[in-house]
Amino acid sequence: MTDSEKITQIQTMLGDDYDANLLSVYLLQAKQLILNKRFPYGEQPSNVEPKYEQLQIELTIALFNERGAEGQKSHNENGVSRVWRSKEEIMYDVVPLADVL
Repeated sequence: MTDSEKITQIQTMLGDDYDANLLSVYLLQAKQLILNKRFPYGEQPSNVEPKYEQLQIELTIALFNERGAEGQKSHNENGVSRVWRSKEEIMYDVVPLADVL
């Protein structure tokens, strides 16, 4: 799946026509988070493996929705409480890959 296809899917899931350039920044950040966990040592490929593409989209939406509230673990205002899943919780199924020496 290309990045433009991912952005189209993200825009559809968000239910609004958000700026593709802004979403591509979050898509890149999500990609790097997944690659850093998947390949903690050595070289990383340039793209997320196909089995992690939907996870990249989910992580992109989570990162996008938390903008303006970066660093908050929870938020309580006027009786409304919000708690976000951590990036680690979202990326739970990413299996680190390591080579044997």
